[in-house]
Amino acid sequence: MPTFGPWKCGSSDHPVRDPSVRSRLAVLALASLAGPLAAQAPPPLDKTELIRLLTNPLFAQTEVADVVRRSCLTFHPTERDWADLRTAGAAGEVIATAAACDSRRSSSAGSSASAREEAPQPMTAVAQPAEVVTTAGTAATVRVRLSRGRTPLRRTTLALRGTTALGLPRDASAVTDDSGIAVFRLPVVTRAGTHQFEIRTGAGSALPGQPAVLYSVRSARPSRVRVMPDYVAFRGTDSTATIVATVTDSLGNPVSGEPVDLNGGIGAPLTALTDSAGRATLTVLSSSVSRGGSVQLRVRGLAPVDLEIAAPAGLSGVNTGFLPIASSYAPVGNPLGQPLVFRARTVQGAPAAGRTVHFRALNARVTPESAVLDSTGRVRVDVVLGMRAGEAAVFASIDSVERVATLRAEPGPIDSLILDRNGEVVNGRAIVVQVGVPFALRLRAHDLYGNETSIDALGQALRAGRARLNVRQQDLQLVTLESADSAVVVTLKAVRVGTYQFVIGSGITANVRVDAIPKP
Repeated sequence: MPTFGPWKCGSSDHPVRDPSVRSRLAVLALASLAGPLAAQAPPPLDKTELIRLLTNPLFAQTEVADVVRRSCLTFHPTERDWADLRTAGAAGEVIATAAACDSRRSSSAGSSASAREEAPQPMTAVAQPAEVVTTAGTAATVRVRLSRGRTPLRRTTLALRGTTALGLPRDASAVTDDSGIAVFRLPVVTRAGTHQFEIRTGAGSALPGQPAVLYSVRSARPSRVRVMPDYVAFRGTDSTATIVATVTDSLGNPVSGEPVDLNGGIGAPLTALTDSAGRATLTVLSSSVSRGGSVQLRVRGLAPVDLEIAAPAGLSGVNTGFLPIASSYAPVGNPLGQPLVFRARTVQGAPAAGRTVHFRALNARVTPESAVLDSTGRVRVDVVLGMRAGEAAVFASIDSVERVATLRAEPGPIDSLILDRNGEVVNGRAIVVQVGVPFALRLRAHDLYGNETSIDALGQALRAGRARLNVRQQDLQLVTLESADSAVVVTLKAVRVGTYQFVIGSGITANVRVDAIPKP
């Protein structure tokens, strides 16, 4: 609860009363809400009692305003009093009611005759709402209701004192409509901040209670994030590194309360909220990140920012490795179409010249096996792929950083054909079949190193020569011929009993002897 005092209420000082006044305030509030059931109007409020009501979370603003309306005040509020009441949380309705109470008491103090007559209702101005919130770069309006008692005042000019701070040549003014509402159209503001404007008459005179409106310009959505430092480097025995992300909107205003996430190779993601300056601070442990790798910093609606973790010896993990090549594959036993190029740079971006790189290979041979980086921080290495079709790799090690280039060894051209029946190789052997019963043979191709290779071209040639095959083999007819990239499946049928030699291929062939026997 805020502390107020000693209070300067008109010409009298009102010291803080005994704490037991809290229970009295509760009774006072309940009595004021009882309306016609109350036998007697509750006593007027002094400043301390009013502030205690305002700062009590049990009472809403409308309830406090109703208590003031029924009880009135024991003091004439000064400018300091109005400021203290606003600090205590008094909004437009409470301020207007307190001002009306003060005006009623002033009017009734004239003469005994006029006191018996009904006092004229004071003029009250209330901002609706009491606080207007907008974003930087967006225009906003302020609505003020002007009335005398419950009667709206029409065609009356009002002004917002202090709006020249927004760049206007003079304070904004507006005329009330038939509902007593004046609408002030404020200009676009590019800087975030909070302003308080006093509501005054068109001539500049103060209104009872010095009504005001709070105008808050907040940052727009995040548009840019800047990260410091440019990379993370753990120096010496340091076990932590600090990352500061600054988030601003499109106009450069700091965005506060915005979550900033850091993830990627650090275990559980880290999150921090930006402060009033738009800064979020995150601490990274050296044991939770991979040296030579990177982490990602994310802010709502923006592209992620990659932040490099410096490798040992100051190498850049992002800019150290093999450069892309046009073709990363070649037939088994053949060299790549071009050498691999390995590059190394420091985290500052300079070439890591003069350092030694060691190479080793999987399913490949490399030349040289070690080399010194030239003045551009590069070295070339020749690669011959191994004899096994499939994946191949070349590894480069510099200091304690290792990088890998993944390659592929493709099968070579056809060197031999393989015939099998039911999964058993039958090349140059004899098989027994029954007359009139179709049987299938599967034809596959191997390259010089025994890798299974494509047979698609041979399959197309066999399909084209299918008719000639049936003419040559009249007693051993070709029923179907199906080909795919990896195999050709030939289905045959013996027409009569006998022994037949089946040969298939072009240049490179495979054969099997077929012994046809009668059906049982």
